[in-house]
Amino acid sequence: MTAIVDACATLLNEYDYDDITTARIVELAGVPIGSFYQYFPDKRSVVHALALRGMEEYLGRVESLFTEGRLAGDWRGAVQQVVAVYLKMLSDLPGFGRVRFSDLLDGHRLDSSVDQYELMAERLRDLFVSRFEVRGDAPVTLTFRMAAQTADAMYKLAERVEEEERPVVLRTADNVILEMLAGVFDPA
Repeated sequence: MTAIVDACATLLNEYDYDDITTARIVELAGVPIGSFYQYFPDKRSVVHALALRGMEEYLGRVESLFTEGRLAGDWRGAVQQVVAVYLKMLSDLPGFGRVRFSDLLDGHRLDSSVDQYELMAERLRDLFVSRFEVRGDAPVTLTFRMAAQTADAMYKLAERVEEEERPVVLRTADNVILEMLAGVFDPA
């Protein structure tokens, strides 16, 4: 199963979703077509598995910042570290930047009414609230959801603009995220 998901990730870095076929996936994975259908009913389900794997990997790396004593002492520094993990994964992890957490719903692992961004925002909220005092008056859960959605929209834009414009978009994203979360962590 891992070889199939890895092959899909590699193909997503090279081709548009519509240009990827199950035949291409199994050829790159080096598995028979029957093995593909043993684990996945279609191409979409492989992409879904890739999205889940990316989210779990991201949250695992972020959680390790919190548990291994590598986290900044202030919430702003911690946010910048969490963002840095995401940006590093965009460049280092095949397929990670091509599949967004909210693109697919997971009917097997989550309530079908909850998208991956909500789950991610809730886990990030829990990590930050357990470490940093909530002193603001902004609604905590909603603010983390807005920050996750806004960050993703800005990062998508950063991928589409000219290379020299990318730092401007990323700096703006940082400022917007920090401003949102200031409503939670800075005194009202």
